[in-house]
Amino acid sequence: MDTVCAKAASSSSTNPISFSTFSNASSAHKDNSKVAHCGDCGECSNFPDINIYNITKNTLTKTTTNCATKAFMGGRETVTRCMNENVGLSPGCNKCWVDNVMCDMNQCVFTCIKSLILGGGKQQGGNNKGGGKLNDCLLCDEKLCGPAFIECSGANRRRSGIVSDIGRDEASEVCNLVDSGWWRNDV
Repeated sequence: MDTVCAKAASSSSTNPISFSTFSNASSAHKDNSKVAHCGDCGECSNFPDINIYNITKNTLTKTTTNCATKAFMGGRETVTRCMNENVGLSPGCNKCWVDNVMCDMNQCVFTCIKSLILGGGKQQGGNNKGGGKLNDCLLCDEKLCGPAFIECSGANRRRSGIVSDIGRDEASEVCNLVDSGWWRNDV
């Protein structure tokens, strides 16, 4: 993945902030744009959503899991409401997250129930097994639902260079191309 999503150089206090996908970080920098995250832009490729990712980096997985469990009784609408009330992502980004939860309900429900019952792993608050491997629920999500989520959202925590409550190999799995201060208009 060489593409990056960058804040357009023309963004200012009078012009709305816009984001564009570039073939690589060098192309973005040649355009005087600042890299916000690795990969193509999507519904979550904006400052408010990426800021929420950063603020909730240690709680977002648990909050989303709690909201996902509400799908059993209330379906999509209940998950949407729970995510709106407890996370606060933009409507488009929230839809990507809820779509992902509903995909998990269809593709990973039994794996995730088993993982929740068995504790999901001992490290990283239950998100990882020993040796830094994802618990079975997160692994199922990443394999079966992750590609559609990334296509919709563009930004996730890893792509935004944010180390989260899901243990990752920071050298190979967390984007290191994000420009410091990309959200500011004076850089």
